[in-house]
Amino acid sequence: MSDKDHPGSMAYPSKRTLNRFIYKLPLLLWRLGFGSLLSHPARDGKRMMVITTIGRKSKLPRHTMVSNIRYDQKDYAISGWWHRSDWVKNFINDPLVTVQSGGRIYSAYARRVEDINEIRAVAQALFDSGGDSHFSDWLASLGIEENLDELMEKRDLVYFVGFDQVDRKGPAPLRSDLVWVWGILIFLISIIWLFV
Repeated sequence: MSDKDHPGSMAYPSKRTLNRFIYKLPLLLWRLGFGSLLSHPARDGKRMMVITTIGRKSKLPRHTMVSNIRYDQKDYAISGWWHRSDWVKNFINDPLVTVQSGGRIYSAYARRVEDINEIRAVAQALFDSGGDSHFSDWLASLGIEENLDELMEKRDLVYFVGFDQVDRKGPAPLRSDLVWVWGILIFLISIIWLFV
């Protein structure tokens, strides 16, 4: 199915736009040290996870944050923009990825979920969790009513991705490499407080 055959989906955020920045903001929060809050296991199905792929052109690690769906002790995700998403293009080129979820970091092979029974089970887990904050809008943009039968009937419009853990070393995971910013902010606030 081409992008032209994928009706009604939400607009893919263009580079260098506010919408694109908003989608990338959780990665910045992760780098600032909030990763444990964004992917905490206590958040059930509403937690986020970071997928690190190898860029198909750059050959460098590329990080993407997506909503996590847990089923049968495995991680799953949905590509909101089907195969237009860079992370999907990357794992199609090289399926070895690194997953960071719920305090765990592991290597996996990413794959499109195509087995109808697995799709149904993962979709049920998604509905049981309530999805993320834009789940309802995303379904509506695809013309899918918010129920399992409707999603199964139109499952070709949805790109479920499964992550099968492997014993190979995947790409370098996303680090909390900007935690030092908090020290500078605390220092500046202290100086301002002392002089005001």
